[in-house]
Amino acid sequence: MKEITPPIVLLGLCVAVAAAFAFADKMYVPVTWDTDAIKRIHLPPPDTTVKVSYAPKAYYDSLPEHVIYKTYPVYYREFEKPGYLDSLRSLKPEVAFDPSTLKTPRDWIKAGELVFNWPVAYTPISDKVSRAVAAESTGRIPADGVYYFNRYVIDKEGALLVGSLSCASCHTQVLTSGKVAPGAPGNVYNAAPFANAIRVGKIPFPVLQAGARNLAFAPWAPSSLQSAPVDAQEFADNILAAPHGVIDRQGSAYSYPVPVPNLFGIKDIRYLDRTGLMKHEDAGDMMRYAAFNQGMDMLTSYNDFIPGGKNKNTELPSPSEWRHPFGYVAKKYTDEQLYALTQYIYSLEPPENPNRFPRTLIKRGESVFQKSGCVTCHTPPLYTNNKLTPVNGFEPPASHFQKYNIFNVSVETDSVTALYSRRGTGYYKVPSLRNLWLQTAFFHNGNLKSLEEVFDAKRLLPGYVPNGYKPPFVKAMPVKGHPFGLELSDEDKDALIAFLKTL
Repeated sequence: MKEITPPIVLLGLCVAVAAAFAFADKMYVPVTWDTDAIKRIHLPPPDTTVKVSYAPKAYYDSLPEHVIYKTYPVYYREFEKPGYLDSLRSLKPEVAFDPSTLKTPRDWIKAGELVFNWPVAYTPISDKVSRAVAAESTGRIPADGVYYFNRYVIDKEGALLVGSLSCASCHTQVLTSGKVAPGAPGNVYNAAPFANAIRVGKIPFPVLQAGARNLAFAPWAPSSLQSAPVDAQEFADNILAAPHGVIDRQGSAYSYPVPVPNLFGIKDIRYLDRTGLMKHEDAGDMMRYAAFNQGMDMLTSYNDFIPGGKNKNTELPSPSEWRHPFGYVAKKYTDEQLYALTQYIYSLEPPENPNRFPRTLIKRGESVFQKSGCVTCHTPPLYTNNKLTPVNGFEPPASHFQKYNIFNVSVETDSVTALYSRRGTGYYKVPSLRNLWLQTAFFHNGNLKSLEEVFDAKRLLPGYVPNGYKPPFVKAMPVKGHPFGLELSDEDKDALIAFLKTL
C-alpha cells in the first residue's frame, strides 16, 4: 500500500520551503562593483570618440569602508536644550550598522535609514561653531527644530564632530506644516556661511578654482563650456544663485546645476539622473548609482582624464590618499550598507498632499492633460513613459534603439547638460510628474520655480528674468523648450496646474 503523507505535514513542508526561499531572497546582497553590470547599465557619452574606463574592481575593493556610528541631531540654536553638546561629549562611539543583525525586510529598511543619514564629511566643533552652522539658515525650520543638513557624530577616537553631505542633506524637505519629508527635494541647506567664507578668503581661491574644474571638466566640451569661476566673488555668487532643491553637483557643467529629484516611487523609474545616465532594473543598479555618486565617478577615466586623479588628473590616487574635491577623505560603502540604503529608498512614501481644489477644476485639468497630449510622455499611472528623449544636436546611433527605450522627439530644452557634461548621454529622461507638488525647481537646470512659470510664454523671450537658477553674470535669459501648454487659455492653465499639483 502506498504511504500517504498527512495533509498537515505537507502544509508544514510547504511553509518551511517557502520561508527558506523568502529568507534566501531577502539575504541576497548584490555585488556593487560588478564591472560587467556597470558597463551594461551605464550609458556612454554623446561623443562616441570618448573612451570611458571605470576603476578596476581590485582598486574599489581596496578602498577603506565606512563604519557607520550612531549619529545625533543638530538643532537650530533656539531649539537646542542647555547642556546638549556636553551630554554628547560624555558619550562613547557606538557602531550602529551591523549586518549580522539584519534578519527581516524591516530590519534592512531601518538599517538603510542609518545609511541615508550617515554624513561623509566631518569638522571638529566647538559650541560657537556648532551653533553657527544652523543659526542663520535660509531653510525652512521644522517643528522639531532639527537642522537636517548636518548630524553630530562621535568618532572611533571619541571626538564629537559635525558631519555633512549625507543622502539626507539633499533629500530632506521641510513642509509648510513643519513636518519633514525624507526623500523629497531638499530645502534645508544654508549656503550663506560657505559663500561668505569664500568671499573673505578663508578658503584659498586657487584651491576652489582647481576643485571646481575637477568637478565640472568634460574633455569633449567646447572651450567656452570648460570654464571655472574667474574670482572668489563670482564663485560665491554662483553658490547663492542656486535656489533650494538645485545643486551644482560633480559631473555637471559649471553654471549648469541640476534640480534634486524626489525619491518617492523611484523603484519604478527605469533611468537614473536627469540625463538617464544609468539604467535601473533592480537594487544592484541603484547600489552602483549610489557608489558612483559618492565618489567613484570622480575616479572614472574620460579620455584619460580622471577628475579625482593625481599627476595632473592622469593617474588613480592610492586608496589611502584619495580625497574628494568636496574636501573629505573618500571611503566606500559596503555592499550591505548600499543594499540597505536601496531598501530604505524603495520604501519611502510621500507625505500627505495638502493641495485642495474643487473637484470640477481637477476634472477639467485632467481633461486638458489628456486632450493636450501630455499623456504621450507622462503616461499614467507613473506619469512617465520611462523613455529617453534626444536633445537638440544629438542623433541617436542606430544601436541605441536596441539597447535603450527611446522616444525619438526632442522637446528643445537646453542641451548643455546632456551634451557637454560628464553626466551627459545625449538624452534627457522623461520625468515622472508624481508628487510634482514637492518639486522646488523645474527644467533641467532649475531655471524655473513654479508650474505657473513653466506655462508662462514670456519665459521664451530674450529679456526674461527667471525666478529659479540664473548664472550671476547673466542679467536675463530665455528659458526655452517644452512649449506644450503655453497656448492654453488662462482658465485651462489654471485647471491643468491644479490637476498636476494633486498627482
